[in-house]
Amino acid sequence: MKQLFRGGRRKVAAVMAIALVASLSQVAPTNAAEKPKAGGTLQVGIFDSFPGYCMADNLANSALMAGRTIYETWVEQRADGKIVPYVLSSVENSADFKSWKMTVRDGVQFHDGTPVNGDALVTNLQALRGALTLLGKAPSPGTAGGFTANIVDVVKVSTNTVQVNLYRPQVDFLETLYASGRFFVRAPSQILGGAKCSTTPIGTGPFKLVSTKLNELVVAKNPNYWREDANGTRLPYLDGITFTFLVETASRVSGLKSKSLDIAMFTSAGEVKQIRDLQKNKNVTVIESPEEYYPSIWLNNRIAPFNSKNARLAVSYAIDRVDYNKVRNRNYVSPAKSIVGPNNIMYNEKGFIQYDLKKAKEAAAAYKAETGKDLEFSFPYTAGSTESLANATQIQKYMTAAGIKMNLLPLTTAEIIQRAFPQQFQAMALLLMEGTGTAFIAPFVISDTSGGNQSHILRKTPRGALWHSQPVGVH
Repeated sequence: MKQLFRGGRRKVAAVMAIALVASLSQVAPTNAAEKPKAGGTLQVGIFDSFPGYCMADNLANSALMAGRTIYETWVEQRADGKIVPYVLSSVENSADFKSWKMTVRDGVQFHDGTPVNGDALVTNLQALRGALTLLGKAPSPGTAGGFTANIVDVVKVSTNTVQVNLYRPQVDFLETLYASGRFFVRAPSQILGGAKCSTTPIGTGPFKLVSTKLNELVVAKNPNYWREDANGTRLPYLDGITFTFLVETASRVSGLKSKSLDIAMFTSAGEVKQIRDLQKNKNVTVIESPEEYYPSIWLNNRIAPFNSKNARLAVSYAIDRVDYNKVRNRNYVSPAKSIVGPNNIMYNEKGFIQYDLKKAKEAAAAYKAETGKDLEFSFPYTAGSTESLANATQIQKYMTAAGIKMNLLPLTTAEIIQRAFPQQFQAMALLLMEGTGTAFIAPFVISDTSGGNQSHILRKTPRGALWHSQPVGVH
């Protein structure tokens, strides 16, 4: 979420003041014999803004959920975690997992009326890996370049079929193609539309763009959407949705209580009190996501002070995750013991740095002996958010106790996202490291995902080499 300090494993609550018939977009009713009512609109309060929709723009958390009413993904993750074809009809891999043949589903159209076909798939993949950027045809891929660095080439095989060849075998390539729901199926007209790529989202989803600005996204029913429910009724059921970014938690709570909002989203990143209070309200329904991963403080290794190992150790030892979880999360989640959640195959408690004030002070002293300077750094938080400020202030207290000066930097969520990659902060909080596998995690934590070939475009992961992560402490 974009509350920059959580101190606990990710947990989201969607609170509804009304009962919904099926989902916002495409899930059929549980009773196929019961035909749902169509029509109506929803007002949804979220905790992230809408900085843009192009490859380098990163919709965070609740804004990502809103964007996915417009966009779909080539593959999708089922409830059991398995990645399966979605806008693709099928995927085949070679025996050595170095070639992947993907076929696009027939009959799917973009919102601009153009077909989703092999050409569209090639354009999307080449844009994500930076191949179009080098030709001057598309904006920067941003962080997608690191995720797609293992791709040698993308070849159209037939009208609807494309083959992707990799430098090294990758069993979990479909997880990379999914990218935690962020590799959207974008219309070529958007990708090649210049500045409009960021301002005019064109996808295949159940809803189409009506209007968008930094704090609001309005979408309307896509009459040509390709999916139907079990009764043969074309989805979606709703006529439209308005998503509004409300930075203050209290605004979302009051919106639910006054019924100006039908749904509001909350995060355990400082909003636990409100979630628990709403759980007691008989007039609302609360749906909670499972605890999935740790929010982390990421330290920029390339610049001072965190190009010094002593500085990184000092901050890591200074964070009291147990206390933070108690004070800010009210023990809603549990303190971190690994850089990933316990359901991830990378989970390992060995060597994980835990709170030790004595060692924090020793490392801070070693930094001063090394550089002649006291350890000091700046840290962004969401301006206008009482909870984000409280989270940042709590971390600041731990730093002060260790003799470290942490300067708080108030910025909008859009500014934080835009300045995060490429790295323009000494340190910041990010909510990454999610899922049960490695495909979405590896590009953040290793310096090269190219399989040893340094000649390929965008071989260096644009973030992994520059950051040192230390979970604040949630699970």
